[in-house]
Amino acid sequence: VAPFLSKSKVQISVAFTTGQFKMTTTNSSYTNGELASRKDSARQLAANMAVDENLQNCQTIGIGSGRTMVFVVERIAELLKQKSWSVKCVPTSYQAKQLIREHGMPLAELEYCTAPLDWAVDGADEVDASLALIKGGGGCLLQEKIVDTAANSLVIVCDEAKISRQFGERWRAGVPIEVVPMAWALVKRQIETRFGGRAVLRESAGKMGPVVTDNGNFLIDWQFDAQQKWEQVDRELHMMPGLVETGLFIGKASAVYVGKFDGGVEKLLPPDGDAAGK
Repeated sequence: VAPFLSKSKVQISVAFTTGQFKMTTTNSSYTNGELASRKDSARQLAANMAVDENLQNCQTIGIGSGRTMVFVVERIAELLKQKSWSVKCVPTSYQAKQLIREHGMPLAELEYCTAPLDWAVDGADEVDASLALIKGGGGCLLQEKIVDTAANSLVIVCDEAKISRQFGERWRAGVPIEVVPMAWALVKRQIETRFGGRAVLRESAGKMGPVVTDNGNFLIDWQFDAQQKWEQVDRELHMMPGLVETGLFIGKASAVYVGKFDGGVEKLLPPDGDAAGK
């Protein structure tokens, strides 16, 4: 959902079927402040349900990045205190690491984990009808994909505004792509030549110059102008020298918990076999 002026009205209208899931929200108008509040409430409800259904004692959990993870970590910390349980948390970013520390939970480094993580939890910028994801709007896609791949299952938490039939329907910023700094112009040209659209170097809002990731790389946002065979495109993108990782998470999600603005939560599951290794 694009940013809106504080006094504007936002209309949310979604009506489609994803597997066994049907969402219908029509003719709902909110001010910017009301929408932000409803999103937070929806994400918190979804986070609570996701944690309640997946958390067990003595687990090792991958913790994603972004605003939604605040609700997830708060719920994990709450249940650990209630049940006198203990877990280890593997962060996907500096922000995630600080969040885990603030809630007094033990940190674990992925390189020292000798077995798969029990599960990972994360947010998403967009979820399509097959539960493929676009992630990386916050700039943490590389470490997120590494940790998510190291887990037995990936649980996604989001609000209903992130659900679409196809990529680009709700998320208009493009596919985030992490690149080695010296190669950004080369990768930009190759993407635009091979796949069309515009590939834009992400500029920092807080300082002059490009955004720099936790890994010291730059980010390109590929604003595609046509639907693609995304799994094939992802493979081709990874063959470009200088391209480190993409924000396309295809076949990764084991479950998506969707907080709705009416106070409900829907759990989406992929078609059988679509979540690789999950």
